[in-house]
Amino acid sequence: MVRKLAGLVAACLLSAPSLAFAHGGLKSSVPAKGATLNTAPTEIRLVFTEAAELAFTRVELRGPGGVIRLGTPSFGGSDKRAVVAPLDASLVAGLYTVTWQVAGADGHPVRGTYTFSIAADASGLVTPPVAAPAAGPGGPEVHHDPETFPDAGGFNAESPLYVLIRWLQFAAILILTGAIAFHLFVLGFLRKKQRPDSPMLRPASQQAANIGFYAALALALVVVVRLLAQSYAMHAPGAGFAPALMWAMIGQTTWGWGWLLQALATFGAIAGFSAARRGSRQGWRIATVSAVLGAFAPALSGHAASAPTLRPLAILADGLHIVGASGWLGSLLILLVAGIPAAMRLEKDARGPAVADLVNAFSPTALAFAGLTATAGVFAGWLHLGAIPALWQTQYGRTLLVKLAILGIVTATGAYNFLYVKPRLGSSDGIKNIRRSATIEVGVAVLVLLVTAVLVATPTPMDMTRQ
Repeated sequence: MVRKLAGLVAACLLSAPSLAFAHGGLKSSVPAKGATLNTAPTEIRLVFTEAAELAFTRVELRGPGGVIRLGTPSFGGSDKRAVVAPLDASLVAGLYTVTWQVAGADGHPVRGTYTFSIAADASGLVTPPVAAPAAGPGGPEVHHDPETFPDAGGFNAESPLYVLIRWLQFAAILILTGAIAFHLFVLGFLRKKQRPDSPMLRPASQQAANIGFYAALALALVVVVRLLAQSYAMHAPGAGFAPALMWAMIGQTTWGWGWLLQALATFGAIAGFSAARRGSRQGWRIATVSAVLGAFAPALSGHAASAPTLRPLAILADGLHIVGASGWLGSLLILLVAGIPAAMRLEKDARGPAVADLVNAFSPTALAFAGLTATAGVFAGWLHLGAIPALWQTQYGRTLLVKLAILGIVTATGAYNFLYVKPRLGSSDGIKNIRRSATIEVGVAVLVLLVTAVLVATPTPMDMTRQ
């Protein structure tokens, strides 16, 4: 079954038309596309469908004599959708091509090109004039056009390597948050309600801290790679790793603030888990706060950050969705690789009851976090889809349906565990059954994360409606 689902995910990846849609787009321009001017312009004014991040914005003008120098782009007044690039050189008559790059708060770049002409008898020209050829309509707006602004061979937010980076980020967040949920809620329930003196509690908590620590270390590496990947995607080849450009991305964009929050939260998680490994309760508190803050960081570099309406609620919903999914599926993973092994180190007669205690404590935790996941996910879906038909009429909707289908399998597996496997715990066969079914559930959850990594870079129906 997992192989079939993996094939379905691969088909989704391969069929996604990454160049067909854009998160934002060019709404209007001065000079206009295809216009023939009787007066030489003094600036290029571009109005986009969403607010632009200046650190990600580039404008280039080419004319009969080649590239023409432009001033630094700035906002055209209080409207952050309007970008103005002043002309620092005189023009001659002829055909001109404007190429532009912009990105919204989510950091996903959009590129495009169009042309206009200046008539031979236009005012404000330098002499001698050059005859103006007929203006073309201009090329289509594309997400990443390597001919307009070369971007490392087309590497972008939809590239498989970037999808892999996001998948690793989500996986690390799920694991370290799951370690906290397991310690606080599953083991916490046993400590307070059922088995406060159980000898498996301490080693299970210790192993959860170890797993959380290494997940945080892995996330730290992913955070660094993600910054390099984003800069590489946004800038011309050879310039993407320039420290000045990366610092501008971090300090001047919403995407950068989200990245910085993720970096600080990851550092806090490393410090917290490091102390928790030594049995420190304060370490668990630090790791918990860091994990919750880190769960909201991806929302600042995804669709929620550029939502046309209810943006704060969109960011809140995305963060809670990540917390819920991590608390549910992440704690299941920790139960499988830390809790059950700790129980299996007990005396033979105590193993079955100990595993039963763990599963019984996990069930209410899973239900609560799964409910949070579903509630936040439904709200986010409503916000980004705009209308129910968008589920099957858009690439975003179809990808979301794939995610929901796989998540349905995870839910069905969990229900099977709850209704069939759980009542039969207490014996060696029961332990084998719960291990097998939990492993399947976790394996399918890995595919959910992969589809999510694709989904966050797929233009939403609301993005396309604004164009």
